[in-house]
Amino acid sequence: MSSSRINTPFSKREPAPEGSGNRPAILFFGDPHGDFEPVLKAVKRLRPEAIVLLGDLQAQRPLHIELASIRGATAIWFIHGNHDSDTDEDFDHLFHSELGDRNLDGQVQVIAGYRVAGLGGIFRDKIWNPALPLHQAAFDSAQRMAASARRGRAGTEVDLRTTWRGGILRKHHSSIFPDVYRRMCALRADILVTHEAPSAHAHGFLVIDELAVHLGAQLVVHGHHHESIDYRKAGLIGPDSPFLVHGVDKGGFLAWPARTPA
Repeated sequence: MSSSRINTPFSKREPAPEGSGNRPAILFFGDPHGDFEPVLKAVKRLRPEAIVLLGDLQAQRPLHIELASIRGATAIWFIHGNHDSDTDEDFDHLFHSELGDRNLDGQVQVIAGYRVAGLGGIFRDKIWNPALPLHQAAFDSAQRMAASARRGRAGTEVDLRTTWRGGILRKHHSSIFPDVYRRMCALRADILVTHEAPSAHAHGFLVIDELAVHLGAQLVVHGHHHESIDYRKAGLIGPDSPFLVHGVDKGGFLAWPARTPA
């Protein structure tokens, strides 16, 4: 996983790669909620090496069809959001599309030369209240939750109110489980993308900060709250923060690395 970009200090803005003009490495897009026109227009105009969608895609058709016109132009990655499990169609159009294997949730991939880690979904107290230690979570993993549901209330029958397609309820496919979080803490990454926000946001979580520190990430980018925020410029984090933070609005994007005018 060697690259000239990996481990480059983010406080030093990189020049564009030779021959790329002003082509950004990655565009991070806020929650599309079914509207992919801003994504298509930005990719065609800026020609990024890769894009990362920050959750709540809610594709009206399978994702590979929605993004067909740019599949050959850029590498496509995403994390899922809470609304991507709202309906069977939301779920299937994302997770069962030809791009379903481009979900960064729970893993690190080298994207345009950066190690990018992804944590999709949201915290739900029925699974894990992140104000509590990991070992106090109601369910450590989706597998344990599914096993509990299959046993049924009487211990002999499946309770159909707690299962979907033989496993956990559909909505909990967008819940954050402790085992995924714990596994990620052992990885290393330059960038962390999340649907939830870190603690500097009024509705954020300290465990997102702690995950970024474990990863050694220098940049955290999140969606979910439909706000475009440069946390440092907004005074929400100080110059001593170990990582930069950006929130990205619905329909907006963050181009990375940031570039100064020539």
